[in-house]
Amino acid sequence: MKKIKLQELKDSEILEQLEEARKVLRNSRFQYGVARSLENPKVIHNTKKKIAKLLTIQRERQLKANPGEKKSKIFSRAKRKKKISQDSTRRLRARKDL
Repeated sequence: MKKIKLQELKDSEILEQLEEARKVLRNSRFQYGVARSLENPKVIHNTKKKIAKLLTIQRERQLKANPGEKKSKIFSRAKRKKKISQDSTRRLRARKDL
């Protein structure tokens, strides 16, 4: 479905489609991983994209409903790596002090 059509859906319909898409993804991954009998592996890719679109629309609606709601902090991969390395450096320094 195109994003325009997805945006016209009600919240309950979005939840139903999200649940259905997750079931399709789970079954497709199982067929591809275990049985190797999946006719079209592209189904996995398309289903993941559909789930992402549905979650995006759901989040947009949440932010519209609560404009004062603080957006969650999302760190880039580089910032997360830097934070992890800083934390590990602190732990090493703390060990040396003991």
